[in-house]
Amino acid sequence: MVKSHDLHCEVQLLDDESTTVDLDKNAKGQVLFDKICEKIELAERDYFGLRYIDEKDGQYNWLDPLRPIKKQLKHEPYHFYFAVKFYPPNPTALVEDITRYLMVLQLREDLLKGRLQCSVPIHALLGSFVVQAEMGDYEPEDHGEDARYLSDFKFCPKQPNEMLQKVHEFHKKHRGMTPEDAELQYLDNARKLPLYGVDLHTAVDAEGQNVIIGVSAWGIHIFHNSRLINKFVWPKIVKIAFKKKKFTLSIRPASENDYYGGTVLSFKLASLRATKRLWKVGVEHHSFFRLSQADLPPKDVGFIKLGSKFRYSGRTQHQARHSKEVNRAQPDFKRVSSERFSSKVLEGNRRSEPLKAIPRVEEENGEEKKDEEKPVVEQTEAAPAPVAVAE
Repeated sequence: MVKSHDLHCEVQLLDDESTTVDLDKNAKGQVLFDKICEKIELAERDYFGLRYIDEKDGQYNWLDPLRPIKKQLKHEPYHFYFAVKFYPPNPTALVEDITRYLMVLQLREDLLKGRLQCSVPIHALLGSFVVQAEMGDYEPEDHGEDARYLSDFKFCPKQPNEMLQKVHEFHKKHRGMTPEDAELQYLDNARKLPLYGVDLHTAVDAEGQNVIIGVSAWGIHIFHNSRLINKFVWPKIVKIAFKKKKFTLSIRPASENDYYGGTVLSFKLASLRATKRLWKVGVEHHSFFRLSQADLPPKDVGFIKLGSKFRYSGRTQHQARHSKEVNRAQPDFKRVSSERFSSKVLEGNRRSEPLKAIPRVEEENGEEKKDEEKPVVEQTEAAPAPVAVAE
C-alpha cells in the first residue's frame, strides 16, 4: 500500500516500457537510480542517468543523485526518463551485452528523433544490424525476395523509399552474425558519426551570431550555420564558468611561455537556467572522462557562499573500467520489437529537446578520431574540474 506522503515515481526505460517506484518522501536521486538499475539488472550503470523535464523552461535536467527528489521536482507527477548520460568513446569496449544493447537503443532513438544524423547509406548499414539482431539471417523462403519484410521497420524520421532496399542488401551480407555481434557492429559504426555523444545547447556568441555549443567526451564544440567552426579538446580548456546568462570558456595559450596568450570566449544563452545547465554538463563530462576520480563537493564555510557548490559526484570512466561489479554471469534480457519501439519513439513517448537547427557535420568516413582528441585519464591535480565563481 502506497502512503500518501510517499513519492510515486514513474520511469520510462530505453525500450519504452514504464515502471513505477514508490520511495520515501525524503529519498535522494541515487536511491531511485539504484532501484531502476537493479530492476533491469544493469551493472555498468555509470554511463546512464535519469532525466526529467524542467517545469520552468520545458528542457531536460539530469536528476542529481545527492539531492532529495522532491527538491528537484517541485510538483507531481514525478516522471523520469532513463537514458545514456555519458557516451563512451568506444562503446564496443563495454563488458556486458545488456549495456551494449541499451546503448544501441539510445542511439536508435537519437537517430529517430534527428538528434544524431547521417547519410542514407550509413542509416541503411546501421539499420541492417538492427534487423540482423532481431530477425537473424536473411532467408528468401521466410522473408521473400525483396524488401517488403522490412516494411514495419523505421530507422530515421523521414525515411526515403530506397532505404529499405539498401537495408535489405546489407542484411543479406550478415549471415552467421549473432545478435550480440550485430550490436557490436552497430556501435562500432555509430560511434564514428560526427555528433555521436555531443550534447547540444543553443547560444549567441560575442558577435551576436546564433551558435550551438556541444559538449562531449572530447571537449567543447562550436557550430554556426550547421557547420563546426571550433573544437576545443579538454586539455586546451583552462576553465569553464558562468554568470547569469553568460557562459565563458578560458582556452590555454598555444605556448606554455605565453602567459598572456590565453583566450576567453563568451556566449549568451536564453536564461540563467540554460546557462547553468550547460555549465553542469561541461563539469560532469570533464570529470567523468578526464579525471581518475571526481573531486569532492566543497563543504559550507560560515555564512558566505560564493559561486556554485556543484561537482560531479559519481564514478569516473577510469573507475568504471576498473570496477569488479561486472564479474558475473551475463543476465538474460529480451530485445524489444522494432515496430513497437519505433512507433513509440516517433509518437513522442520519449520527449526530445527541440533545437532550431541540428548541425549537419560531414561524416568521418569510418576513420578513427585523432589520438590527440581521444579522452585520456589524468590526475585531478593536473586538471581540476571546472568551477563557477560568482562575480
